Amino acid sequence: MARMNFGILGPIIGKISNLVGYIRRGVPVVRTKPKKRRKKAKRSIAQQAVNLRFLMVKRFVAVISEFINVGYHLDVADTPKIPENGAVSYLLKEAVTGVYPDYEMDFSKVLVSKGKLPPPLNPTVKLDGDTLKFSWDVNPKWGYKLNRDQVMLLAYLPANNTAEYLLSGARRNEGGEELKVYLNPETNRNNKKDEYIETYIAFISDDRKKISDSVYVGRVSV
Repeated sequence: MARMNFGILGPIIGKISNLVGYIRRGVPVVRTKPKKRRKKAKRSIAQQAVNLRFLMVKRFVAVISEFINVGYHLDVADTPKIPENGAVSYLLKEAVTGVYPDYEMDFSKVLVSKGKLPPPLNPTVKLDGDTLKFSWDVNPKWGYKLNRDQVMLLAYLPANNTAEYLLSGARRNEGGEELKVYLNPETNRNNKKDEYIETYIAFISDDRKKISDSVYVGRVSV
């Protein structure tokens, strides 16, 4: 029951239907009653499994979002998706292995770019100090446009969930490029010691209108 202590035009004190009237610091206030929170239903194992897979992929994609925005831009160009949506969709289907709750990313199946340009030929990588040295075969029969493609490099460090990448490096006909990585635990986000690096390479056209599928170059021990 509500009371009108200050006359018919005065403030309401108490409850009327879903309204509550009271005086707060000398000022009359009327607000709606808070709705009772419904108890959340317990999520099923299947729902928890989907959620865990999604979080795993999103965690990976978030670290390399700038690279993904370039690498998947053309793949989703004629769809309502944004590049990160395209990457998450692909990785959920192709790169997550295992049985709940023991899921893992199969980094050999990860694509960090998707397109129709010819991919790198026989790429290799080796670690020299804090520098990854990538190389690939050069074909003398490539035309001018293909030779002008630029290399894209990515190194992912799982222990600290960090990445280093290059979006526009050497030309395709140069046959090699370098990428510096930060391996000192004191400089890493979680201060963990990295034991290995997952590496990828792709090419993008000089006009940025074409891109290749990325190639998994391999796992490099630190």
